[in-house]
Amino acid sequence: MWWLLMPLLFAETKNVEEIYVAPPTIHDPFLSPYQTYVNSMLVASANTNTHWVERTNRADQINIHDKHSIARVLDTTCDYRKPLVCGHENMHWVMITDIFSTENFATIIIKLYDENTNLIASTTKSSYSIESCKTPVKQTKIETQGKPSVEITETLPEKCVMLKPKIMARDLNQAVTIMFASIHPIK
Repeated sequence: MWWLLMPLLFAETKNVEEIYVAPPTIHDPFLSPYQTYVNSMLVASANTNTHWVERTNRADQINIHDKHSIARVLDTTCDYRKPLVCGHENMHWVMITDIFSTENFATIIIKLYDENTNLIASTTKSSYSIESCKTPVKQTKIETQGKPSVEITETLPEKCVMLKPKIMARDLNQAVTIMFASIHPIK
């Protein structure tokens, strides 16, 4: 009988950490319709970066949740429109994302809070508008009777256009990776 109990005595308990990825707050009317898509990208990117949490000795296993899966995993009646309150109440981490966009820059801000609502990692990723200029060239062919045709190349003044900054999938992925990589190890 003792040989059945020995593995239980030496078994380590795994520290499992639950991370809730809150739907992003998007302060850009153009990107607002894509909130579910952006949220799914944040969840997918968080899933691929959980090894950073394990390397810091904060947890042995990490489970990532979104607004659809958190209710099934935790038996709670918490209103997840207030993710930090629910994170504290249900003792899990919360990842909050804000996306801002103006005419000249776009910024992604991601913050990770622990179960006590302490900020444990954050990152900011920005992109800027750029000016794209092209020099139009106009070619004119002049034909006269009895003489060979002549081509005239005319260089017109530069036309410049300001290209708006963009939030791309790689920007979201890079921001999440940097945020997870910035978690400080437990000593």
